[in-house]
Amino acid sequence: MKPRITYQPGHSVLHHLHPLVKGAWMLFGTVLVFVVPDPWAVLAVLGLVLLAFRVAGLRLGQVRGTRLFATTALLLAALQILFVRQGPVVVQIGPLAPTIGGVKAGIYVAGRFLSVVFLSYLFVLTTDPNSLAYALMQAGLPYRYGFTLITALRLVPIFEQEGQIVYNAQLARGVQYDARSPRRFLTLARQFFLPLLVSALGKVDALAVSMEGRCFGKYSTRTFLRTVHFTRQDATAAILLLLVTVATAGALAVL
Repeated sequence: MKPRITYQPGHSVLHHLHPLVKGAWMLFGTVLVFVVPDPWAVLAVLGLVLLAFRVAGLRLGQVRGTRLFATTALLLAALQILFVRQGPVVVQIGPLAPTIGGVKAGIYVAGRFLSVVFLSYLFVLTTDPNSLAYALMQAGLPYRYGFTLITALRLVPIFEQEGQIVYNAQLARGVQYDARSPRRFLTLARQFFLPLLVSALGKVDALAVSMEGRCFGKYSTRTFLRTVHFTRQDATAAILLLLVTVATAGALAVL
C-alpha cells in the first residue's frame, strides 16, 4: 500500500528548512504559476518542483494520489487542445485539428494544475506538523489555535486507521458493501459511520479530560518542549526568496 500524504522524515535541506520560510516559497510558487502568462515558464516551475522532490529524497510515484492528479492534468490538457481554436493547425487527425493555441493552453493549464498540487505535496511531505504549529505559535499565533492544528493533524491518520478497522470488522460479520440501491447505501453508511463516530467521540472526550487535567488555557502564554530555530540557512533562503520575488515582479512589469 502506498504511504499516506503525510510527513516523511528525512535529512535533506528541505526537511531542515524553517516551516514558515518553506511555506513562503510554496505561496510564491503557487502565485507565480497563476500570474505568469507563458506556458513554458509554468513548465519550468513544474520542472523545478520535481527536481526539489529529488533533492528531498522523495519518490513522487510512491505517494497516494499522484496517478489521479496526473490523469486529471492530462484530461484538462486534452480539453484545452480540443476546444481552443487559436493559431495555425498543428496536425489534422480526421475531424480533430489541434491548433498551436490549443496546445499551449493545454500545457499551461495542466502545468499550472500539477505545479500547485506538487508544491502542496512537497510542503506536506517535508514539513513536520508539530514544527509547523510551533513555528506559527512562536510567530504570534495564539497557542489554542496552534494546538487545534496539531490535534487535527494527529487525529486524521488515527481516524483513517479506525475507519479501516471498522470496515474490516463489518466484512468479517458478513456485511456486503456492494450497494445497488440508495436505501441499501444509506444503511451501509449508517452501519459504517456510527461505530466510527462513537470511537471518535471517545477519543475526543479522553483528550478533553486530559487537557482539563493539565489546566489547558489557564495562562495566556505557554512553554514549549522544543523550539523551532531560525538558522543561517533559513535566512539565506528567505533573502533568496525576496530577490527572486523582486526580479519576477520586475520582469512581469516589463512584459
